Amino acid sequence: MDKEELFKKYHINKSHDIWENQIDNWMSVEIYRIMHNGDLPQNDTSIKWVCDFLDNIDNIEWAKKNVMHRKDWGSLYLTAKRMIYTLASEILKEIND
Repeated sequence: MDKEELFKKYHINKSHDIWENQIDNWMSVEIYRIMHNGDLPQNDTSIKWVCDFLDNIDNIEWAKKNVMHRKDWGSLYLTAKRMIYTLASEILKEIND
């Protein structure tokens, strides 16, 4: 997979190039916790879990159980897209290895 394919798969565009520090820093940790049974990041430098998060959003049962009950679910979704835009090189390295 290349960057163009990654962006197409997750509907990423230039509008996702904006990183709101206070919001996105917090939301990225929250996404990590959702994808890791509530645990906080330790020494895990992987990033593919953000793709897994967006893949799981398409599963309505998973999304209702893990995300949509939260008031900030829209921010989580937008931050995940911003993470893919910002960290595309690292994500592709993990996906393609």
